[in-house]
Amino acid sequence: MKDFIADIKRQTELLARVMNGESVDKIDFAEENKVALITIERDLKYLRSQGIMIYSRKGKIVIEEEINKSTLNKLTADYLPLKLNSDVFLKQVRAISKTRQKNYFQFLVLIAKSVEEGKYIRIKYTRLSDNKEDEYLLKPVRLFAEEHNWILNAVKEGEDKVKRFFISRIKSIKLIDKKFRLIPIEKKEKKYEIILKFNKEVVEEIYDKVWFDDFEIEKTDEYIILKTNQPITNKLASWCISWYDMIEIVGPTDLIEYIDEMIETFKKRN
Repeated sequence: MKDFIADIKRQTELLARVMNGESVDKIDFAEENKVALITIERDLKYLRSQGIMIYSRKGKIVIEEEINKSTLNKLTADYLPLKLNSDVFLKQVRAISKTRQKNYFQFLVLIAKSVEEGKYIRIKYTRLSDNKEDEYLLKPVRLFAEEHNWILNAVKEGEDKVKRFFISRIKSIKLIDKKFRLIPIEKKEKKYEIILKFNKEVVEEIYDKVWFDDFEIEKTDEYIILKTNQPITNKLASWCISWYDMIEIVGPTDLIEYIDEMIETFKKRN
């Protein structure tokens, strides 16, 4: 079983590195993974059996045809659970495969590898704030699926705060063969007492859709009150908006103002 898992990791990482534009030498890759050259030949043969036209040309690994998404989705879903401390479902991989991120396979695989090994990565990234491209040297901390996207939690070099990077907005990735050490960071994000009043018709939906761990629910004949302590974020604001007229924000006013500003910004741009 151990050999089988090692095979999956090695084969998937080989494919991801070639797809990411890296010049992969067959002999060097064998030495890097501490296996015989014939093992890499078997890896290539296995990948070809999956319909991937991957060969060795003068010692370099090349891909001769575009790989269909269903094959990449399966390989990604098989690989990620071996690297991440979480369950990964095929539908979460399928979701990102339908976005504008055409390089999702190699990006997910290489980021997962860097998270596990504690190594730096350099990315080119389109910022959400102004839609401009920038380059960052990152210490990757965690990779996880969230709704229809994948998120990388990472610390920028020279900073000490963990930030979120959407995989769908990454333009390029380069692995850096250098390990980092993270200093434990005290989380200082301000939390507010959130009080929400819901129409009693949606009581079952609340339990299905609530995404925070700590909350209380009070029921009356006319409505439901949900109480929780959370930071005010885009995710919380968007979640509140998604309930349309089935929700009333009792407090705090900071959340109401945050949502008002969000809506006004949207109106100005659309």
